[in-house]
Amino acid sequence: MADPTADENNKEMQDSDDEEKADVEMECEKDSDSNDSDSENEESERQVAELQKQISKNPYLYDVHIDLIKLLKQLGELEQLRDARQRMSELFPLAEGLWLEWLKDEISLAGDDQKERKKVEELFERAVKDYLSVKIWLEYVQFSIGGMASQDGVIKIREVFEKALSSAGLHVAHGSSLWEAYREFENAILMGVMPAPGQVATKQQEDDFDVQHKRIMTLFKRQLSVPLNDMEESFTEYKEWLQGEIDSQIKQQFHKALEYYKKIQPYEKDLLTKEDKKEVYTSYIDYEISHGTAARVICLYERSVQENCLEPEVWINYTKYLDAKLRDETLSIPVFERSVRNCPWCSQLWSDYLLTLERAKKSHQTIKGTVDRALSCGFAEGGSYLQIWTTYCDYLRRWILWDEDHEEQLTLFRANIEKAVEHLYTIPDGDPTGSLRQFWATIEARYCKNVTKGRELWNEIMTEGHGNEAAMWLNFYHFERCYGDNKHCRKLLQRALNSVSDWPESIVDAFINFEREEGDLEQYESALAKCNAQMDRIKERRKQAAEKEEVEKSKFQQKGGKKQQKTFDKGHHTDKGHHTDKKQQFSKKDKKTKFDKRQNCSYDSGEKVFVKPYQKKETKSDDTSERISLDEDQKASNGLKRKAENDQSSESVFKVPPPPGFKGQKSGPPPGYKGKKSEPPPGFKGHKAGVTEPPPGFKGKSSEGEEPPAKVQKTDGDDRLHEGQGDVGPDKSSCTAFVSNLAYDVDEDNIKDTFSQFGEIKDVRLIKNFKGRSKGYAYIEFPDELCVIEALKFDRTPLDGRPVYVSRCEDKSVRKPQFKFATDLEKNKLFIKGLPFTCTKEALSNIFSQHGKLKDVRLVTYRSGAPKGLAYVEYENENEATQAVMKTDGLAIGEHTISVAISCPPDRRPQKDQFIPSLGSGKKETDIRGKARTQVSLLPRALKTGGAASSNEKSSSKSSSAATNEKPGSKEQSGKSNDDFRKMLLGIK
Repeated sequence: MADPTADENNKEMQDSDDEEKADVEMECEKDSDSNDSDSENEESERQVAELQKQISKNPYLYDVHIDLIKLLKQLGELEQLRDARQRMSELFPLAEGLWLEWLKDEISLAGDDQKERKKVEELFERAVKDYLSVKIWLEYVQFSIGGMASQDGVIKIREVFEKALSSAGLHVAHGSSLWEAYREFENAILMGVMPAPGQVATKQQEDDFDVQHKRIMTLFKRQLSVPLNDMEESFTEYKEWLQGEIDSQIKQQFHKALEYYKKIQPYEKDLLTKEDKKEVYTSYIDYEISHGTAARVICLYERSVQENCLEPEVWINYTKYLDAKLRDETLSIPVFERSVRNCPWCSQLWSDYLLTLERAKKSHQTIKGTVDRALSCGFAEGGSYLQIWTTYCDYLRRWILWDEDHEEQLTLFRANIEKAVEHLYTIPDGDPTGSLRQFWATIEARYCKNVTKGRELWNEIMTEGHGNEAAMWLNFYHFERCYGDNKHCRKLLQRALNSVSDWPESIVDAFINFEREEGDLEQYESALAKCNAQMDRIKERRKQAAEKEEVEKSKFQQKGGKKQQKTFDKGHHTDKGHHTDKKQQFSKKDKKTKFDKRQNCSYDSGEKVFVKPYQKKETKSDDTSERISLDEDQKASNGLKRKAENDQSSESVFKVPPPPGFKGQKSGPPPGYKGKKSEPPPGFKGHKAGVTEPPPGFKGKSSEGEEPPAKVQKTDGDDRLHEGQGDVGPDKSSCTAFVSNLAYDVDEDNIKDTFSQFGEIKDVRLIKNFKGRSKGYAYIEFPDELCVIEALKFDRTPLDGRPVYVSRCEDKSVRKPQFKFATDLEKNKLFIKGLPFTCTKEALSNIFSQHGKLKDVRLVTYRSGAPKGLAYVEYENENEATQAVMKTDGLAIGEHTISVAISCPPDRRPQKDQFIPSLGSGKKETDIRGKARTQVSLLPRALKTGGAASSNEKSSSKSSSAATNEKPGSKEQSGKSNDDFRKMLLGIK
């Protein structure tokens, strides 16, 4: 029989063991949870460090700020979270949701501590200034009510309510909630003033009750006079609260507001239903400007900018309304400050902001600081920088008091406008017409009586590609007419007469009128003769150009019908070496361009001055380098005339011989032929057998398959000739590097310091103009060629903010151009576009390194170093690049959405068999089988036996009389020489 005591003991021991096992399992689970939590915290901290690193490199990454704030809030890092929010609020205006989240966190931490509550109040004041938000105002008044027990608590609450109503009380959709909250607060105070049930009210209580009752009635009266949603319900509530007859004046105000509400109600409905709210707001605002009050218009503009905060047009219209209608700088300056924080890329906003600051008589330091902020925004266009500089220079000119001591202000004006000119010089299309220098020249001549400085500035402008523009010469003439003398005016007009090609009639009129007003009879007749002679030359050239164009047009029309009937087989391509057809119709603009280039010169003091065509501002013209002798120019002019005469005669001298057996007219000239009979001149012995003359205008090629120099594709190196080499001989060129695209303030010492890392530098020759200013390129001589090879690695590396181009010192006519980067499909390289201009190479590497190992990252920039918003990212292998495309295409970086694709640039290099258009080469035309033919067919069409026979021919690039592919002995398809044609024309067998 079992012992019951032993059984109980065994049972107790088993229960004890079970409890121990359960405790051990719980401890293990706790340890496991703790380990998981630690690993998650470590990962989160690593992500925080990475995000902070990205922000330190580029603080304008909006999404990175958002991710950092979310992560810090999850970790509970209060101080870091506050710092992150503060840093973001200084850079960007925060949206309603971000402010509410931040405010609620701070309210929960403040408690009853008055210092902390004071900080929260300051935070609320900042929040309500970014955008119009009824929710933030409601949160603000609710927070204020929490401090009602403090000294003057009720007064502070009412002040907050009044500010809320002045800001958002006219908000048609949500403003009624603020009015209701205000009335509820006052009703609560009214209930506290009334005596307890069963008690008699004292005199003080009765007086307080009357005051509070009137305050609530005034609130009702103010609300019912404003067109708001649910205003009829508010009127009903007022009836119940009043418990008496409503005043007729209140009824009248209510019905008037209700009628106005019904008129604007369609706009409110459209704002709720339509997607394009910007257009609705525009119509809504126009209606309010015509029928409403200024306060209602401002409230509506605030609603518009809240939903269209990144639309510069909305901000511009808002600020213009404030400046034009109210002209109150205390209202407009805060709006301008918000506008440039939302749209820093809009130069118009910055310019208007500067004018408003000047109108408000702000300090010079404030205006200068605003200009510096604007110029650091990185505008996409050069015209934006020009607008900022122009506005600032206008302000500096107005700041000068010419009747008082103004030496300091004048010095400041000159220094800043010179700085502006130099800055715009480095920006593509910064100031193409030299408007700032024109303004500077006028100031120097008008106020400082320094006409010489003004002429220097104007001469700089004219030598930068404006020499053939009549409008620029007329502006220069008007400057000289106002501030110069007759001698310089006459000299200037003579230069303009010999230079202008786009509108010479205007210069002729100005010249004649000037001599009528200022000159004597001899000077007038001399000017008249010069103008007539010049116009005769121009008319003759125009006539020749028009005749040539008419001939080309008629030939093109004659071939047009046949050309339309031809069908092209895409599988057949033009054979290599065929001459291309010259029958191409040129537009009048193209003809005029050729004419302009010939006339691009001017006369100055008996010498002929060559004015270069307009170029980009990478190269600055040099007066001394542009002068050529009169004899050389006459030779060039005679050469052009002879070339034109040869072109005309060559078109008419060739005559198609009749086919064998032809019985018609023996020597009938072709249509348009103006020469004599086709008999050969005495002593004519014909051409050598087997040699065919090239078509008119054909200049041949230096070697087979070589492209014309003008049509060779440009490389990424400097596109200018290595001019100014000076004493760089053949023995030194291999040890010399050519450096271009240098910043204009870089001197020889900067170049030596930069390139000394590649070896000893024997000499640095920085090319300068006649004023001693750098032209932006230099020659660096090393002791041996190995140093040059090392220096080539510095190619495209930024120096003072500009990418420097480094190449060998070679003659471009000898060296073969090479493109540095591949131009075909690269499956391991990505092409990214749509990047923000503030995006850096490091930020791009951080984004794309998450999808694989990077080999190279390259940001595409302009010559000035300004980003284009494009980049190339190269991976180690193709699979990683493919995955990166799938994961990053359409990724949002800040306010920009990028586009990512495999790099496959279009092939822009001319193929060997590809038609290369050139001057006089004409348009390519093909026969039925796709074979190219020239304008002047070297084989008469009458002798062709058929299209099938010609399909097997393949002519060489040098002569069309090369051997064909037909069988030997085939007489029908054998080629004929010029001697054979001569015999046929003369009837010799």
